[in-house]
Amino acid sequence: MNKTKYSIGLVLMFLLLFALVACERANDKNPDLIGDWQGREWLIFNKPSGLDASKVTFSFTADGAYAAAFGDQQEQGVWRTDKDKLYTTAEGKKEIMVKILQLDSALLKFEMNRGGQQETIELGRKQ
Repeated sequence: MNKTKYSIGLVLMFLLLFALVACERANDKNPDLIGDWQGREWLIFNKPSGLDASKVTFSFTADGAYAAAFGDQQEQGVWRTDKDKLYTTAEGKKEIMVKILQLDSALLKFEMNRGGQQETIELGRKQ
């Protein structure tokens, strides 16, 4: 009888551990993203937005922290990537996702949906 209880307990612990690992969010923390970026172009539905993209800045660190600014608006929080998706969670806010369209040593281009409108922002790496 005690062996059965012990076996069931072990199985339950194993299942709980497996469930925790399986639910962990994917995070490949793409190293190409790490650094400082400044906006170059901001499109809405593939047309000029009229917004000054140069006022958009992002800074991503290797430890998973980020800071972003657009004019006087600033935020900071944590970031993660999963393949071509970039997820950011600003302090006290919900996680948001943007699709990375292009990322290399000099260019970061991502697409987002804000209020039902497709927006594309292109950023260059700051020197």
